[in-house]
Amino acid sequence: MGTRKENRLATFWAFVCALAFGLVACGGDSSSASPEEQVQDSSSDEQVPESSSSDFKVDAPDPAISYSSSVLASSSSVQTSDTVTVGDTLVSGDSLSHDTDWVRNPDSVFYLSRLAVDGRVSALFGLSPNSSMRIEYLDTQSGISSNGVDSGSASVIEAFLPITYWKPYVRVSIDGIALDFPGASAVTGISLSALGDLSLSDTVKVDFVSTAELSRAETLVAAGQPLAMAMEQAATEVLRVFHMDDFTDLPEEDVAAHFLAIHLLVSSRVAVGDGFTFADFARDIADDGLWNDSAARASVADWALRADAEDAFAGVRKWLSDRAPSVPGFEKYLRLFYQKELGIPECSSENAGTMLHVGNVASRYFVTDESDFSKVSERFACNAAGGIELASESLKDVYAFGEGKAGEVRQGAFTKNRYYTYSSSKNAWVPSTEVEKDSYFVQMSATSTFTDIKDVYEGIKPNERVIFVLRHAERGDDTSKGGSLTDNGKAQSKAVGEKLTKFEEPFLLGGSEFKRAHQTVEYIAKGRGQQSDVRDTFPELNDDWYTFSQEANDKAKSDCNCGGWELTSKYAYTGAYTSGDKAAFYALDERSVELIVDVLLAKYNDPTQRFVMLSSHDKVMVPLVVYCTQGKVNLKKHDGGKWLNYLAGVAIIIDELGNRRYVPVKGLDSAYM
Repeated sequence: MGTRKENRLATFWAFVCALAFGLVACGGDSSSASPEEQVQDSSSDEQVPESSSSDFKVDAPDPAISYSSSVLASSSSVQTSDTVTVGDTLVSGDSLSHDTDWVRNPDSVFYLSRLAVDGRVSALFGLSPNSSMRIEYLDTQSGISSNGVDSGSASVIEAFLPITYWKPYVRVSIDGIALDFPGASAVTGISLSALGDLSLSDTVKVDFVSTAELSRAETLVAAGQPLAMAMEQAATEVLRVFHMDDFTDLPEEDVAAHFLAIHLLVSSRVAVGDGFTFADFARDIADDGLWNDSAARASVADWALRADAEDAFAGVRKWLSDRAPSVPGFEKYLRLFYQKELGIPECSSENAGTMLHVGNVASRYFVTDESDFSKVSERFACNAAGGIELASESLKDVYAFGEGKAGEVRQGAFTKNRYYTYSSSKNAWVPSTEVEKDSYFVQMSATSTFTDIKDVYEGIKPNERVIFVLRHAERGDDTSKGGSLTDNGKAQSKAVGEKLTKFEEPFLLGGSEFKRAHQTVEYIAKGRGQQSDVRDTFPELNDDWYTFSQEANDKAKSDCNCGGWELTSKYAYTGAYTSGDKAAFYALDERSVELIVDVLLAKYNDPTQRFVMLSSHDKVMVPLVVYCTQGKVNLKKHDGGKWLNYLAGVAIIIDELGNRRYVPVKGLDSAYM
């Protein structure tokens, strides 16, 4: 490594130490230590040991040094951090730089005068009183450990003080580490380690990255590669695993962002709690410098993708702000990782509003069909600000539609209860109006066949409810509001009720303002043995619901020399008499939807109201049935067709999402008269 790179690395590690976001051994001048931690400058009276003496020396702790319990272990007021401080590293010949001194004098002495647990709050990791540490030096060529010193626990870390080395490479290992961030508090017992080159820096970083680098370097050294070269290659490979380049020429804050991103990524995977450990990660990389666990990589990328889409990176930054100085730009490296791993593009204003396809088959968000939400409901999209977000329900609904025909209506692929109409002017799918939405229901269920009411009733699914709207039973000659059913009409109604006994739930009853309508539902209830006889009254079910102007209606009958049945039939099938200043009827579609949605469904909107029986009149029921069947039934009285029989009408069937289907029903043997 060149001097420029070495100096930059040394500067970086000092910067990372200040961040306190990893397990770090931080060096510094003795002048920077607190008064009780000041150590006598070894250049004054220190005797440099001969190289022929033992490999290392542990002197008794200086009695003048006070080791505060708040520094050495957790306390109620100060949380033990993940920072190990190694201070006052010296070489023989104070005027020589670390690297050149090692080259010129291989017997240089590297003296570690103190090693202590820093009291700053940890951002991602935490030590406990049960944590233990070990420091040892490695042979330059073989990387073999030559002796070492253990501390019993973090609370007796002073056992390391002071230590003198004759080799530049030291290995620091710490056991009993716990992840210390939201969602990972139960992850404990992690072991981390690092290699420090004291000829370059008196700072030794101990974290996920350093442990992976050391694991990989040991494999390379075992294959015959010198330790220094192995460490450099390992560092490059670990960065490459996370799709990051060498940070040699980057500003220190960018380097810190690299490492914080890696720690967040790996921590997210360890925190899943499915048995994956950091040791698995380190072993995987140690083998060939690659992270071969595709499932783990995809899991990490999935976490980063989802976190970014939910704006959780801002939450991570906020959480870290109370624990460490700002690390600008770490988010971009999290994004870089998930984009590369999942095969999705970077978001920009150019691809705003588009849904992103995850191309990694190991990802939980991978789907072969973007419109299939049976297994994976989440989709992701780029927003107008150039960021990523969870795709909206409407975008998921229409994404796979492609171009449609003008006025075409489709059901949302995701919501299943939103509907969209293709606008040729906008060249896009837009939310359907109530009329457009209902036209879809009509189109999907339209039939020319009347089904016996018993079969429709007994075929109602557990997730459905039904509103029956029938023409009243046989009436007498009195057509006023007070006119009654005939005895036969009462018997007809009772017979219909006798068909409707499969389910225990009672029918809710209602009718127009006419007596015969109420009698009809009353006798249906009696026929099924229902005790309740409370009935709702709907003026909207009176026979003038579709009439816009009675005066225009009367004139139209005069002009066509026809009766009310023929006029109503012609209107329902042809749309006649609905335009101009003298319109006799409302537009069929709009008026029918108003009755169904704004009147009936507005009244009966409780999912527990499974069965409703309503009675109306032929001049309401004929247009309604024609509308609900797209004119497929033969009620063309104006053109030689038939008329609607008593106790015939339509069943409005609603599922749990509010979707509807319409079935023409008959209560008697025939739906026609």
